[in-house]
Amino acid sequence: MMTPWLHFSGEDYFLFKTWQPRSNGAIAGACIALVAFCILERWIAALRRQWEIYWGSRARALIMRDQRFPSDGQHVGDTAADAIDHDKIEETSASYRAASEAVHSRPRSLPPFIPMHDIPRGILHGVQVLFSYTLMLVIMTFNASYVISIVLGLAIGEVLFGRIGRLYGGRV
Repeated sequence: MMTPWLHFSGEDYFLFKTWQPRSNGAIAGACIALVAFCILERWIAALRRQWEIYWGSRARALIMRDQRFPSDGQHVGDTAADAIDHDKIEETSASYRAASEAVHSRPRSLPPFIPMHDIPRGILHGVQVLFSYTLMLVIMTFNASYVISIVLGLAIGEVLFGRIGRLYGGRV
C-alpha cells in the first residue's frame, strides 16, 4: 500500500514491482543512483542545448547560402574540416529553393527541415522526456529521501552543466 504523504520509511516500489528497497543501505543505494541519474539528465539537457546552437548556425548558413547562390551549386565556407554532407544538404535545399522562389514577398521564418539535424534533435528530446517521466514516477512514491536525492542531483547537475549552451551577454 502506498503512503500518500512524505515519509522516510522503506518498502516503496522503486520504478518496478521487483525493486523494493527495504533496508537503509538499499535506500541509500537508490538515493545515490538517483543523484547520478539526475546529474546525467542535466548533462543531456546541456548536450541538447549545445547541439541546438550548432544546428541553428548550420541552418542559418544554409539559408544564407541559398539566398546568395539560389541557382548554382557553390558552397559558402567549404573547407576540408567541414564535416557536413553537402549532397544531403543539396537535396534538402533544392526543395527549399523551389519554395522560396515561389514566395519572394517575405523572408523565411522557419529554418528548413534538415534530417541530419532534426532526427537527432527529436531523439535527444525523447531521451530527456524519458528521464523526466522516470523522475516523476520516483517522486510519486512520496519517499522523502528520494525527493531530496532528486532535488540534490538536479542541483549538482545544473551547477556542473547549466552554463553549457546558455547565452551570456549575447554570446555562448
